[in-house]
Amino acid sequence: MVQEFIARMNSCGGLWNLVEVYWTQFQPLFVNESKKLTQNCVQQLFNIEWSPTGSNNKDQEEATIYLWEGWLMEIQEAGTDISFEDLLVFVTGADHIPPLGFPHPCTITFYDQEPGSRRIPYASTCSLTISLPRGVEEEQEFNDLMNTARKGSLGFGKV
Repeated sequence: MVQEFIARMNSCGGLWNLVEVYWTQFQPLFVNESKKLTQNCVQQLFNIEWSPTGSNNKDQEEATIYLWEGWLMEIQEAGTDISFEDLLVFVTGADHIPPLGFPHPCTITFYDQEPGSRRIPYASTCSLTISLPRGVEEEQEFNDLMNTARKGSLGFGKV
């Protein structure tokens, strides 16, 4: 089986011969070396879909991102029982970043908190999107919403 694998790899322009010569560059493709995620790594995964500049929504979204970054910092400092890997599972369904990365960047979108109701953040693992609430002003309230959302998501079909 191994010889067949090597022969088929070499049938693609001598790919296996390249792997043997430049094995250190190919190592992440063949060996799972998932490293512990950091706050910086998680922040770089996301693109933010902002409202137009100057709008009330944009101001509220900037406040939400400030709280989001504070929550990520709390995770980094082990101030919560949620890990970055847990967050990644919540948003993408994967517990580590694939060797070649995700097919497209993860996205942060926003929704409005309606007066008198409490909607928790939600994610779509298919589109790699997390939706965060606009208009949350208190750090503890935002942290509670995020922790409730993450802890309440037990996986597909387990609600």
